Amino acid sequence: CELNEHFEKCPKMKVSCELKCGATMCREDMEQHLKCDCGMVRETCKLGCGVELTRNELTIHVKGTCVQRMIRCEDCYISVKSCDKPQHLEKCPRVRVPCQLCSVETRRDDMTKHLSEDCKEKEIECPFVKYKCMIRIKRKDMYYHVQENETEHLGLKLTAMEDLITKQSEKIDEQSEKMNKQSEKMNE
Repeated sequence: CELNEHFEKCPKMKVSCELKCGATMCREDMEQHLKCDCGMVRETCKLGCGVELTRNELTIHVKGTCVQRMIRCEDCYISVKSCDKPQHLEKCPRVRVPCQLCSVETRRDDMTKHLSEDCKEKEIECPFVKYKCMIRIKRKDMYYHVQENETEHLGLKLTAMEDLITKQSEKIDEQSEKMNKQSEKMNE
């Protein structure tokens, strides 16, 4: 009877974990095992999501499913909380978004460049706008516009050059007149 009592309380007696994690240890080490090592002890997630799981489950939870865990954005590589990923993707400069005009996917921070240089559906001015061709058409149609209106564009360019020559001639005439007046004053 005393021997049985001793075995029930003996600090050196080998016992199985009382939470059935499968570990065996000396009875005197049970408290330490439960405090630090036992995977079956229930704890609250240390990341602050409020979930309570066993230590074994928490290890998986913290690395893979916790909404408070930090993840890296695949597009810009900054770290964000898993729960904040949708809001981040709404503003992430590197995420690919479809162009509203042509549907081509472009990085958000490249969209302005795409619209100003590449988008086939963007309306642009004719390259002869400085010669008064006021056509605005989609970029994809501009090549054909220039080809089909080559004669008209050359006419506009010629008119612009004639206007420039006329203005330059008028300025030359004005300067000549001024010089003649100054020359007359000097000769007096």
